[in-house]
Amino acid sequence: LRDYYEKYQIAPMIKILVKEIGKVMGPEKGNTKYLYQLYPGGPAKQACRYAGLPKPTGCV
Repeated sequence: LRDYYEKYQIAPMIKILVKEIGKVMGPEKGNTKYLYQLYPGGPAKQACRYAGLPKPTGCV
């Protein structure tokens, strides 16, 4: 997440986050269902908060 932010200067949308996690951690963890289990408040929003990044665009 931080690497993506450092490269593009923007937090990734959820579909990009899922795709990148799938590349790094494998297909069993690279899906939306798994991320919502880890971050029930919204994977993009909560993961960015834990990483110390601003909220992704489109987050309320």
